[in-house]
Amino acid sequence: MKPNPNVLSKRLGEEMVLFNLDTDHFYELNGSAARFWELLNAGSDDAAVRQQMLAEFEVDPEQLASEAEALMASFRQEGLVTGDE
Repeated sequence: MKPNPNVLSKRLGEEMVLFNLDTDHFYELNGSAARFWELLNAGSDDAAVRQQMLAEFEVDPEQLASEAEALMASFRQEGLVTGDE
C-alpha cells in the first residue's frame, strides 16, 4: 500500500491534516497516526512502518499490529491509499 497521489498532507504540530482531492474530504490524524502516514508516505512498506513505530513509541507489538491494521483499513476505505497489500 502507498498513499494515493491525490491526497495532500500537512503536519500541524503533533497532528496531520490530509485532504483527498478525489472526494474533497479532510481528515485529521493524531500524533501516532500522523507518524504512521509519514513513514508510509516516505515509501516504507507496512512491515517497515510497524518496525519503526515500535522503535519510536512505547506500545505492545500486538496492540500496534491491531491498530495499524485498523488504520490501514480506514485509509483504504477512504481512498487515502492505493495498491495491494
